[in-house]
Amino acid sequence: MAGEGASDFLAGGGEMGALTRAFDWSKTSLGPPDTWPQSLRVTVRLVLTSRHPMFVWWGPELIQFYNDAYRGTMGPERHPSALGARGHECWAEIWDIIGPQIAYVMAGHGATWNEDQLVPVTRHGRREDVWWTYSFGPIDLDGKVGGVLVVCRDVTSEHVAKSSLNLINEELTHRVKNTLAILGAVATQTFRDPASRADLEKYQGRLAAFGRAHDLLTAANWAAAPLDDVIDAALIPYRTGEDQFTVSGAPLVVKSRQALALSLAIHELATNALKYGALTVADGRVSITWTADDQKGEPRFVFVWQESGGPAASKPAGVGFGSRLISRVLQDDFGGTVAVSYDPTGLVCRLTAPLDNLRPSPD
Repeated sequence: MAGEGASDFLAGGGEMGALTRAFDWSKTSLGPPDTWPQSLRVTVRLVLTSRHPMFVWWGPELIQFYNDAYRGTMGPERHPSALGARGHECWAEIWDIIGPQIAYVMAGHGATWNEDQLVPVTRHGRREDVWWTYSFGPIDLDGKVGGVLVVCRDVTSEHVAKSSLNLINEELTHRVKNTLAILGAVATQTFRDPASRADLEKYQGRLAAFGRAHDLLTAANWAAAPLDDVIDAALIPYRTGEDQFTVSGAPLVVKSRQALALSLAIHELATNALKYGALTVADGRVSITWTADDQKGEPRFVFVWQESGGPAASKPAGVGFGSRLISRVLQDDFGGTVAVSYDPTGLVCRLTAPLDNLRPSPD
């Protein structure tokens, strides 16, 4: 770029390009643009022609440059006065935050990276809390660091929105837990007769399964949850340390309603196995597997609960509430079919559904 005049490498760049060309740089420690080192010329050219917010501090005085995209983050307190100004004088109110980061880069320690960082600024007459994601990178000058290039983005709106998914989730969690506690208390009063003890335990177990699934979904912002996490949470009350459960399958994510349905179904299956099936004996085992199979050109989700090592399974005389619950919630929320077989080796429950039904709907 040797031999280029100021009008060449400073050409274009919108408003900030025009202001940079018109600025009297001879009054600063940099001197006229045609005397600037090549690395500064290249960087200023890059900044002025970029649509991403960028800023430059150069030399011991940290003389400043910025582009039109960065100008949009500034108020009249600093634009256009920040152009050509010294960094410390321009940003005195936040120098305790950015000063050490600039010094770190200028000392040759490398680039810095900050994500969702609070850096308040005064603009339009008031001090605002502003969150930024930004990097400070070194600009080379004869093997040393001549200045700092800032690439940044104002992420305040995203930060506020995220803080508000969190507040709503906390309030929702509080309300749901209160509701579950009330339901549990009502059930205790309703089933106070000793003869109803078994029914009370069933009801409380179902509430607990729902609560564990709710906690998992809250952590995942209610959109969806990993299938293996859903299963692990549902099995917590039934694991005894004897390795009676084996769980395997490819990583999959299920929708929030499907996570709740599967949690309730696993609770019913595990409770039944504990009373009548494989979990009644020490050698009994439960295998939980799932696959994404291509059947006749249509990807299918297949979930299998299979018991072994326990007493032979026998078909009950009637269909109880638990069996109806398993079939209804799984069929409705997965849009598939449920088949329960009572084999000599143990009970088998198989859910089959189109794999596309597991994919969350686009926002």
